[in-house]
Amino acid sequence: MGSVVRDPALIRALVAVWRLPVVDLRVRRADADAWSGAYFGPARRGRLAQAVLELPAAEEHYLAGRPRQALRTNLRHARDLGVTSGRASTYEAWFEAASVILRARPDGHAVGREMDKPGPRQHVAYYVARDAHEAPLAFASVALFGQFAVLFTMLSHLDRHPRASWARYQLHTFLALDLGRSGARHLLAGSALRETAGNQYFQHLLGYRARNLRFEVAESGAP
Repeated sequence: MGSVVRDPALIRALVAVWRLPVVDLRVRRADADAWSGAYFGPARRGRLAQAVLELPAAEEHYLAGRPRQALRTNLRHARDLGVTSGRASTYEAWFEAASVILRARPDGHAVGREMDKPGPRQHVAYYVARDAHEAPLAFASVALFGQFAVLFTMLSHLDRHPRASWARYQLHTFLALDLGRSGARHLLAGSALRETAGNQYFQHLLGYRARNLRFEVAESGAP
């Protein structure tokens, strides 16, 4: 609000944010309680200007059209370099692969402290991208809430080989299709405005759009 007082032109930006399309999401009470400290809470029944991807159920539909041309090119580079992606069978297997990447990053120690094993009521899917020799290149974790999911972590190896960059595109495409085929309809990736320019461009190529969110907590039944 102080910024608006100093620069009234920001009012137009606030109005534009307020007028973004709204995505209504239902979440089970048990899931909301399990994640209350990290995502939900008494004052968090809605969020403005979030990066939201409408999850595809079919690869040909997701990659079709001119807007996905750059993504198709990046996926081809990853495939030509022998990069593959998959869903980890256990948290331990995923963390072992993720640790290889974290040790190569200057921020790895700080990020690693935030990657504890989920609680008994927290449902999470884990993904890893590897090179042709099975060395980890990128990893991701996604919290599951029935018809939507939240992308909590996604990092790639900090080496100079382009395979680490291409791996991010392949890994995200794999997890988006995996979630879509499992019945999830939306993937949330945090604020659409606070990310770096590089991450915003990455999200744009993947199909994310800025949307306002409205949560409804279902006391019983499926979300």
